[in-house]
Amino acid sequence: MISLEAAYILHPRYQVLMSFIGPALPRIRTISKVIGIVIVSGTIFARGADRSDRNTLAAEPVVVPRAQQYDITSKINGLKYRIMVSTPRNADPGKRYPAFYILDGNWYFLPAVGIVPDMSEDLLTPIFVGIGYPTEDGKEIDRRRTFDLTPPGKQKDPFGIPAGGGDNFVRVLLEEIKPLVETRYQIDQARQIIYGKSYGGLLVIHLLFAHPEAFQTYLISSPAIFWDNCSVLAGEKDFSQKIKTSNLRLKVLITSASEEQYRGSDLKLQAEEIYRMVDNASELAGRLATASPQNLSVTYTVFPDETHVSVSLAALGRALYFALKP
Repeated sequence: MISLEAAYILHPRYQVLMSFIGPALPRIRTISKVIGIVIVSGTIFARGADRSDRNTLAAEPVVVPRAQQYDITSKINGLKYRIMVSTPRNADPGKRYPAFYILDGNWYFLPAVGIVPDMSEDLLTPIFVGIGYPTEDGKEIDRRRTFDLTPPGKQKDPFGIPAGGGDNFVRVLLEEIKPLVETRYQIDQARQIIYGKSYGGLLVIHLLFAHPEAFQTYLISSPAIFWDNCSVLAGEKDFSQKIKTSNLRLKVLITSASEEQYRGSDLKLQAEEIYRMVDNASELAGRLATASPQNLSVTYTVFPDETHVSVSLAALGRALYFALKP
């Protein structure tokens, strides 16, 4: 609520009025008193109302419609996870819905849940499952995700964070989290989707190669393929052979941000470009696209003028449309 004196400060009409009245105030004492009484009374009333609002207004937690969360402790690796689930609006009790699993659920669960209602006429409505951690501490989330989303290898995190827990995390996902969701919600087993970005994208590649039957759609955004000298690609050859003779029908989306890799002419900067974020992603997409076109549909997209950070929502939006379009 804005007080009358604040209105005077903010509104130019009051300022103009007072510029004319001000010089004449000594000669129109009665008017000045009336104006003064009105302004002071209004200000006291407004301040009283503001004070009353401050005393009675209580903060409430933000509620995500149709969403629940479960904090679990894994029996596989002994670590705690927060599983966030959002169901469709007016869900039909007799219908099964696609399951859309989201790695880094602390970051991407809420945006995904918020985007889909605006696109719902064009997309299938899923049950969203965010996989995250029971904390709001950003450093703790970074520590946990670095460990869970990187496959075993020789590389150490440059900031000294433990890494290489990816194999056990995959077991947690497949043996604990998916069964938890499938026993409580109406999941369409033929439409299961997983999304991951950066380290999450790295883990989705690892999952695709090691357990291609676990999901039908793999969404890989800005994958950190460079990790451990690209050791995640060690599983590509066997996967490419197996997919040719399998009964699987998989869809893969790989996306990059153009500014994730230097493309200029400066030789020094070229030499410093060791991660090859865009080239690694595009080359992998190209190879997978020819592995078994009848069993594996691969799409690759580069978002221009986007960085590794800024591309997050654009990549998520594209992934939602790719996975959920009828």
